[in-house]
Amino acid sequence: MGPSAAPGILTVEGVVAFVLALFMLYRYGNLRKQNPLVTGTTLLIWFLSYFIVFLLPIDVTSAFYHNCLDNVLCINDTDPNGTYCCTDYGCLGTPTQDKFCSESCHKSASFICEQPLKIMWNIIYWLFAAFSWVILPLAQSYVLASYFSIRKKIFRALIENAIVYITLLVIFTIIFVYMLAKDIVTILDLPVVIATACNTWGLLIVTVLLGYGLVEVPRSFFYASRRKYSLQHNYFKAAKLYGDLSEARDNLREIKDRVKSLSQDVRYNDHRRKYVDRLIAKFPEEMRQDFDQGQDDFEDFHRGDSDVSSMSSLDSLLGKTIKAVRLTHRKQLEWEELTERLLDLEDTVTNAKSSERVFKSSVRKPMHRYLEPIVPILEWYWKVWFRDYVYLGISIVLALLSVTIVWSESTFGIPIGDNDDKHLSVVANLVYHGHRNNKYAIVEVVSIVTVAYLSWCAYYTVFKIKVFNLYYLSSHHSTDDYSLLFSSMLLSRLALPICLNYLYMINVVQLNMHDDNVPTTAFTKVTGEPGLIPWLTGGFYIYYPILIFVLCIATLFKLGTRIMSLLGFESFLGEDEFSIDFIDEGKTLMKRERRVQERNISCGIKRSWVSICTSLMSKLTRHNMCSMYCWHHICYSRE
Repeated sequence: MGPSAAPGILTVEGVVAFVLALFMLYRYGNLRKQNPLVTGTTLLIWFLSYFIVFLLPIDVTSAFYHNCLDNVLCINDTDPNGTYCCTDYGCLGTPTQDKFCSESCHKSASFICEQPLKIMWNIIYWLFAAFSWVILPLAQSYVLASYFSIRKKIFRALIENAIVYITLLVIFTIIFVYMLAKDIVTILDLPVVIATACNTWGLLIVTVLLGYGLVEVPRSFFYASRRKYSLQHNYFKAAKLYGDLSEARDNLREIKDRVKSLSQDVRYNDHRRKYVDRLIAKFPEEMRQDFDQGQDDFEDFHRGDSDVSSMSSLDSLLGKTIKAVRLTHRKQLEWEELTERLLDLEDTVTNAKSSERVFKSSVRKPMHRYLEPIVPILEWYWKVWFRDYVYLGISIVLALLSVTIVWSESTFGIPIGDNDDKHLSVVANLVYHGHRNNKYAIVEVVSIVTVAYLSWCAYYTVFKIKVFNLYYLSSHHSTDDYSLLFSSMLLSRLALPICLNYLYMINVVQLNMHDDNVPTTAFTKVTGEPGLIPWLTGGFYIYYPILIFVLCIATLFKLGTRIMSLLGFESFLGEDEFSIDFIDEGKTLMKRERRVQERNISCGIKRSWVSICTSLMSKLTRHNMCSMYCWHHICYSRE
C-alpha cells in the first residue's frame, strides 16, 4: 500500500467513527422526540471524540517519520561532516533526495503531512474549546434557569458563566504576570500558555478519574461473573434505589399538589394562567390529567387561596418542578433497568438448577413461534454456562491492561540504561518497537486500544459519581436533552487531555525544549508545548502519574467506600449486618415486582386473546349462530 492510501484510511476511520457515534446516539437518545439542535451538537461532539482515537495514532506514526528524517545526515564532497538534508521530505522535499531519504526512513501507509494534521487538530481543538467552555455551559445554564421569561433565562446563563470565567481569568492573570516578571515567558507566548494551562487542568481531572476507573472497570466484569455476589449487590442497590425513588416521587407529589392548588386558584382570565399552563406542561403526561385547567365559566373571580402570587414565586416553583421531574425520571429509569437485570439474574439462578436446558422466565412475553424452539435453548447455554466465564475472561484481560497502563504511567520517560529508545513503560516500548521495525500497524493498534480504554475508564467514573444526580444516560432511548448536553461537554473537555496523557505515556512529548530526539506530534504543536513552562515539566508532568497509582491502590482496597460507611452512609461491604438488612429488603421488593410483571403479562395475553376472538366473532353471520356460540364459549372461558 503506497502513500496514496492515507486519505482512504482516514476516510474509512472517519466513517467508522461517525457510524459509532450515530449508533450510540440512537441507543441512548430519542431521535424523534429530542431537540434537533441537541441531536446535532451531541452527534458532532461524539463523532469528533471517536475520530481523534483514530487520528492520534496517525499523528504519532507521522511524527516518528518526521523525527527520523530530521536526523538523517547527507555527506558529500563539499561538506564531509554532513548536513540534515531530508527535513520535510515527503511534503516539501526535492526529488533529488527521494531515493536516499526513502531508504533511510520508512513511511507508514497512513502517513499524513504535518500541515494537514495541524489543520485538523486546530479545527478539533477550537471546536472543543468553543463548545466546552462557551456554548454548552451557556446552553445548560439556560435550560436549568428557572424563569418563564427568555430574557431572564439568557441573563441568568450569562451571569452564572461570567462568574466562572472571571474567577479563572483572575487566577490566570496572576500566574501569567508572575511568569512575565520572572522572564519565564513573553507576551507573545500568551496563546501557548493558555493552551498549556487548559491541558494541565484537564490532566489533573483525568488523573483523578483514571485512578477510579482503571480499577472499577475490570472489577465490574469480575463481579458480574459471580452470580451470588451480583444478586446480593443488586438486591442492596434495589433497596437503596427504591428508597430514593419513593422520596423523589413524594417530593414530586408535593410539588404537584402545590401546582394543582395554584391551577384551581388561577382562572382562565387571570394574567398568570399562561404561566400555570406552562408549569403543568413540565409534569409527566400521566399527571397532567389531574390538573384543573381553569376553564370553568361559573367561577370568574380570583379566590386568593394560593401561596404563589408573584412572578418570582412562580419562577421558584418552576425550578423546583423541573428538578423534581428530572430526578424522578432518572430514578425511574434506574429502577426499571435494575429490576430487569435482577429478575434476569434470578431466572438464571433458577434455570441453572433445571435439567431441561431450556431458559424459562415468568416475566417474559411469549416469543414468535418461529423463534420459540431455538432461542430459549441458546439463551440457557449462554446465561447458565458461558456468560460467567466470558465476563471472567474480559475482567482478566482488562485487569492486565489496567496494570500495564498504571505501570506505564508511573514510569514514563524513564529509559533503560543509556538507550533512549527503550523505556520502563510497557506501552512506550511497544510503540518504539513498532517504529524501529517499521511495523506501524503495531503503533496504531496499540494507540487505538490504549486511548479507547483510557476514555472508557474516565467516562465510566464520571457517571458513577453521585454528585451528578441529575445526569443519567439510559440505553433505552430515554436519555433527556440535558444529560446528552452534559455528556457532550464532558467529552469535549476530557478527550484532548486523555490524548495528551497518552503521548506522555509513550514519551513523544518534549519536556525539554532542546531534546530533538523525541518526536513532536502535530497535536502538541497545536495544543501547546509543555517545555515552555519549566516548573510544570520539572514538577507536575513528572509526578502527576504517581497520583494515579495512589488513587488506584485506594480504589482497589475500597478505602472511599469504607470511609463513607464509617461516616454513616449506606455502602455495600459484603456480609455485614447492615448490608444483609438491605439485601433482604431488596429480595422482598423483587418478589413484589415479579408478581406485578407476571400479572401485567397475564392480563396482556388475555386482552390480546379476547380482541382476537371478538374480531373472529364479528365476522360470523347471523345464519351461523351455532358457530358464534361455540367461539364465544371458547374465547371467554379462557379468562
